[in-house]
Amino acid sequence: MHMRKMLLLGVGMQLSCMTLLAQDRTLTGRVTDENGQPIPSVSVQIKGTNRGTVTDANGNYTITVPSGAKALTFSSTEYQATDRNIGSGTTVNISMRNADRSMEEVVVVGYQVRRKKEEGGAVSTVSGRAIQNLPNVSVDRALQGRAAGVLVQSNNGIPGGGINVRVRGTGTFGSNAANQPLYVVDGVQMNIGGNSSFTEANALAFLNPNDIESIDVLKDAASASIYGSQAANGVVIVTTKKGRAGKTRFSLNAYTGVSERMKKLDNLSTREYIQARAEADFNRYGPQTPGYTFLDSRQWALGELSNATGLSYNTIFARGYNDKQIDSIINVLPNIDWQDETMRRGTIQNYDLSMSGGNDKTTFYLGGGYTYQSTIFNKVDFKRYTLSTNLTHKATDRLTLGLKMNLSTFEQKTPFATNGSFLGNPAFSAATIINVNRVYNEDGTYFGLLGNGQSLAGALNQNIVAVNDYNSGMQRTNQFVGSLNLDYKILSWLSYRAFVSLDYRLVQGQQYRDPRTNDGFAVKGRGTVESNWITNLLTTHTLNFDKAFGRFKTDGFVGYESRRDYSESINGENIGFPTPDFVTPASGVTPTFVGGAWSGYKRASVLGRVNLGYNQRYLLSVIARRDGSSKFGRENRFGVFPGIIGTWVIDRENFMKKADFISTLRLRASWGRTGNDLPLGNFTWRGLYGSGSQYNGNAGITYNSIEAPDVSWEINETANFGLDFGFFRNRLTGSVEYFNRKSKQALLTNPLSYLTGIGGYPSNVGEITINGTEVTLNGDLVRPRTADGLRVNLGVTFAYNFNKVSKIYGGYEVLPGDPSVRVGRSINSVFTQVYQGVNPATGRPMFLDTFGHITYAPQNRDRRYIGDQEPDYWGGVTASIGFKGFSIDALIGYEYGRLASDGQLNFMLETSSRTINGWQYSYDNRWQKPGDITSFPRIFEGGTEPGGVNSASASSRLWRKADYIRLRDLRVSYDFSSAVLRRLHLTTAKVYVQGQNLWTKSDWWGYDPEFVGTSTGIIPQTKNYNIGIQLGF
Repeated sequence: MHMRKMLLLGVGMQLSCMTLLAQDRTLTGRVTDENGQPIPSVSVQIKGTNRGTVTDANGNYTITVPSGAKALTFSSTEYQATDRNIGSGTTVNISMRNADRSMEEVVVVGYQVRRKKEEGGAVSTVSGRAIQNLPNVSVDRALQGRAAGVLVQSNNGIPGGGINVRVRGTGTFGSNAANQPLYVVDGVQMNIGGNSSFTEANALAFLNPNDIESIDVLKDAASASIYGSQAANGVVIVTTKKGRAGKTRFSLNAYTGVSERMKKLDNLSTREYIQARAEADFNRYGPQTPGYTFLDSRQWALGELSNATGLSYNTIFARGYNDKQIDSIINVLPNIDWQDETMRRGTIQNYDLSMSGGNDKTTFYLGGGYTYQSTIFNKVDFKRYTLSTNLTHKATDRLTLGLKMNLSTFEQKTPFATNGSFLGNPAFSAATIINVNRVYNEDGTYFGLLGNGQSLAGALNQNIVAVNDYNSGMQRTNQFVGSLNLDYKILSWLSYRAFVSLDYRLVQGQQYRDPRTNDGFAVKGRGTVESNWITNLLTTHTLNFDKAFGRFKTDGFVGYESRRDYSESINGENIGFPTPDFVTPASGVTPTFVGGAWSGYKRASVLGRVNLGYNQRYLLSVIARRDGSSKFGRENRFGVFPGIIGTWVIDRENFMKKADFISTLRLRASWGRTGNDLPLGNFTWRGLYGSGSQYNGNAGITYNSIEAPDVSWEINETANFGLDFGFFRNRLTGSVEYFNRKSKQALLTNPLSYLTGIGGYPSNVGEITINGTEVTLNGDLVRPRTADGLRVNLGVTFAYNFNKVSKIYGGYEVLPGDPSVRVGRSINSVFTQVYQGVNPATGRPMFLDTFGHITYAPQNRDRRYIGDQEPDYWGGVTASIGFKGFSIDALIGYEYGRLASDGQLNFMLETSSRTINGWQYSYDNRWQKPGDITSFPRIFEGGTEPGGVNSASASSRLWRKADYIRLRDLRVSYDFSSAVLRRLHLTTAKVYVQGQNLWTKSDWWGYDPEFVGTSTGIIPQTKNYNIGIQLGF
């Protein structure tokens, strides 16, 4: 009996085990792309449930599935989501189609997300993976060389500083801001203004680049016309990451590194400077002063440095120093390289941690980041904290709710104002201060401070090291960018969407000018403070439809939108600080001014888009928007901005079946109209009065602006033609675009006489035409045969633009008030006197007059066109090589055909004709005796020859080609194997080293061909070296 019970128990246990095994089983598999390359971080989910896992760095996964499971769902942001039946086996391998190669990726085109193959507008897309971990403080820098037709120029090396972004060229007159594209972040239309007057911040500096999913650039007017009056200069749409259903996943990214100067300018040593100044003196006074010898000039040049040497000219002359004695004195004089004294190595730190996951009802993404960058100059740095949230909740089968928030606080520090004097800018002064000046006194205190009764020798008489140590400046921005959206499915093909967003910024800035420095000495210290509150509130309501009728398919939306922007500011200044130990502006005892301002505008719009397709081959989109803006008078307040796009998907035609080497072939054409009101102030159409004037000691009101009720919208119309292609299973893909852009009724503020007390009045002044071609190519030169085999990918972007002023209203050939703007020439043309070299007999600089004759005193009428300030060609080359876990990724950028002038080099080109340090190259190649053939004239005291002009005055001599080829990014990385990851309990692990701006080929004389204008208080870019790690778990 006992044995019988034991037997029954054993049989029961076996049956129970068999039942359990029938309920659950373990599946393994590998996920690869079309090239056989493993794909990490792919979500593998049991279809219809919230159970899932993710692939490791080698694309492997393991998942336990119940007996009733039928299929697995594989999804990744970079690849097409795919379902795969489980079957009865224990292994499920899958190859996912790469959206970038198949052109099946989705693009955000404004209020809609569409499949790229069905979108006929000119849209460039940069994936978040392509820019991940790049040490770019601002997102728009990552577009350099990656998006064809998008020109990105760094006009400020300060981290988080301003960037010039041009989508298909410059289409209007006026400021840089008037030519900037519209930035849209997760549907929030960003306000690019709102900086303090102390420094210039980037509109996207609040974003953590590692939170970016993708960046889409709408380049043609048809696709951008849905944004109407804001889209004349293109639209940059940034989409941040969101959660995916499945197991909660964590990602950690961290890197640290250093930055250093890209170039050092060669200036004159103390001995060379004294020689140059002696030549300058003798060339001017020697021939006309009997008995005046070169020794006299050497004595004078040495005596000129008395502030630094303590030897005055009278002392030197009285002692009758000869050449040998002067040489012995020079030998012991300081020879300080101020570039070495002011420049240092900067540091870079970045840490990002994110988590994402969810179920079939709710998904979430939460990311936090910290970034710190110090530059090559003391007290110039950037610090940022970010927190981003993206929540999606499916409340019912019909109702879906979404919440996105981005909280950030970032701080830029700089001891000098970016719009202030170049004398306080170390990037300018470090190369131009005379080397005889020492930095420190013997007791370790700073030399050359006015408070010590000292001053540096030369025109640049500030100790820039002390200035940057004692002075301070800061701008802090606290920003909230968030949105709420509601999607309600009314019918299976019809839904309603409500979207509300807020962009709120508090920008605070303060500056302190120490009483020991030139800026603060006379007033015993100067402190300035400023606060700006900027609010942008947007509300959008749309009805969206998506319906199929047999072979016809239509989708689109109609909607209403309202936007309100307003800003408020207050500022003030105090002087008279009791001690340098008190540096806050409130410590000053005497207020000099208190000011404030309020401004705002409103916009209301109706908008819509209809997309119609037949048989997935013939596609048509019609877009329209009607905007009303408070910036215009009542008669011109509203504008209509339509667009139409047609696409022929040729590769889906029956006659293409035999051409199996053609994978993709599409022909596109579009026309659209957009508007621009950025050149206008918020109250331009009104005549305004302002307070602050005084009359007989009483407060008064003055007329500040002339009313301009007839000013109307600036209109941009673009016709675009494109061809997309892919060959050999999309081993080679690309696109070619041609466009013709016309800007009509271009806005500009015309100058008025100073006697009116009014700076100018706005009007529609003319028309601009831009023609261009863009090419994008991507090729898989080597596709791997195994998962860890050799992979080689290459990408190329190329853009050509030609713009010209086609008409100036009123019948003018030259724009009144700006002789550089002329019909038939580029909007940024350079008209100046033509430098013709040096007279070999005399060493004097020569120029051409209007008739082509040599002149030594050119006039304004002798100005000629010598080029323009925009490149003819630009683009980038990307390369990626992978093998057995190792990868090398590189980006090369280039520009060709742009003229530039650098205020710093223009001073140094005088070769110390004045008391500023000269440039070594111009010194070595200067004219010295009759018969010398050179382009650098003789050195002449004061720089201006009798009956002539200064050799460094405005002429073609001061303009040079700023062409360059630059290795922008280079990264070497290694992905750990699945065996290592299993031991470490990680899903992904990568280590990498990377560099930026490592190599540049250019004939540019200054610090950086991409960056010009050091005279305005900004600093050049740097080389960056980083090491980092990326973990997933």
